Amino acid sequence: MRAAFDIKLMPEKPFSFIVHLFDRILLGTTNDEREYGKLVQALDEDMVLEGHFFDGKRELFVAREDGQLVAYEPIIVGDEESTVIQRSYELEQAPYNTTGSGKARYTKLTVCERIAYEDDLAYVELTMLYSLEKGDAQ
Repeated sequence: MRAAFDIKLMPEKPFSFIVHLFDRILLGTTNDEREYGKLVQALDEDMVLEGHFFDGKRELFVAREDGQLVAYEPIIVGDEESTVIQRSYELEQAPYNTTGSGKARYTKLTVCERIAYEDDLAYVELTMLYSLEKGDAQ
């Protein structure tokens, strides 16, 4: 299910984001005023190609379709009956993820995977971005 993007669909603060703009990638959290300000400006100027907004409870994915930003139904991984696995991935220093001193601003991205079973085989049914974590050397 898709709907026209509305800022009211965003998760409640605090949340993390990974956003692809026309000219760069934004990576951050609402707690990082500088990066969050860039996100708000990009949304105001209609510069977002696609974005992931996540708060540990749900993930909202938005993408540009036919010239407008649309939001997909939020992803929610866990419930009492689901098997959920968390995986963490190390993030390297990159132009969009730097402190300016050659170190990565964010060092870990955690995802949740909902596991489903069919014919005694397990598979990942759904993946949700869960958290973005800063490194110790900030």
